[in-house]
Amino acid sequence: MRGLLSLMSLLSLLSFAACGGGGGGGSPVEPTPTPPLTQPSLVFTPQGGGGSGVSLTAGAASTASTLILEVRANSVTDLYGVAFDLGYPANLVQYVRATQGPLLAGGTLQVAVGGGGTAGNLVVGLSNLGPVPGASGSGLLMTLEFRATGAGQGSFSFSRNVAVDSAGQSINGFSWGTGTVRVIL
Repeated sequence: MRGLLSLMSLLSLLSFAACGGGGGGGSPVEPTPTPPLTQPSLVFTPQGGGGSGVSLTAGAASTASTLILEVRANSVTDLYGVAFDLGYPANLVQYVRATQGPLLAGGTLQVAVGGGGTAGNLVVGLSNLGPVPGASGSGLLMTLEFRATGAGQGSFSFSRNVAVDSAGQSINGFSWGTGTVRVIL
């Protein structure tokens, strides 16, 4: 009997120690999760631009603070040159520079900032030079680099746009795809 009492005392002591000595064994309090910090980002979303024409896309070298906007020709025939005004959200991005692409590599690229006295507007011209054929197919016409300066969302837009063939004639049925940008600083 004495052995049984010793065993019961030992079990009682072990059970008390397993409870942590007083607290009752309730569930632990979960820490309140902190919301993730919003990371700076610059995201371009293309819109429109199906068929033969020009479209805007974000280049692979774009970062959270720099947009490398690619101006691409899609399924063109005898494209000799393009000219356009490009409106951009000047409250969100600042134009940095333009670089000519390989599709009309034998030509010349000209960009004027704030054309027509309008902030957030580029006047752009790209053309072959001399008696050479126009380009056919798809490819990169140029890149336009922008740096983030403010947070928000805005649109890019084409106006006064024209595409010409090697005979100097406007190309009919040419589409112009634009896009929007969202900046988080």
